[in-house]
Amino acid sequence: MYPGDARQRWRATLLTDGRIRHYWDERRAMGQLYLQMLPRIWPKRSAETVLPDADALWDAYALYDREAQWADQPPDVVAWGSPIVLTTDTLVRELDHIVKP
Repeated sequence: MYPGDARQRWRATLLTDGRIRHYWDERRAMGQLYLQMLPRIWPKRSAETVLPDADALWDAYALYDREAQWADQPPDVVAWGSPIVLTTDTLVRELDHIVKP
C-alpha cells in the first residue's frame, strides 16, 4: 500500500467502537480481491471516487447491508468510495442512511 505502512504504526485507540475489528493484511489479499471486484461494485461508488491505480484497492471504505454475511466471496456492497479523504462526506451520508433507515 503506502510506502512505510506497518502494523505497529497503527494506533489501536483510533477506532474503539466494539463493532469495529482491526486486521492487518500485509500481503494485500483483500485489496487485490476488491480490485478484481471493481466491475461489479463500480456502480455503487461514491461520486467522488477516483479510479485506483495501484495493484490493490486501498484507502477505501465498503459498506454492507445489515444482514450481509461473508461466505466464499464478499457480499455485495451497498456503497463504497476511495480515497476516503475525498469521499468522507458521502460515507457519513451513507452511514446515516444505514443507521437511521
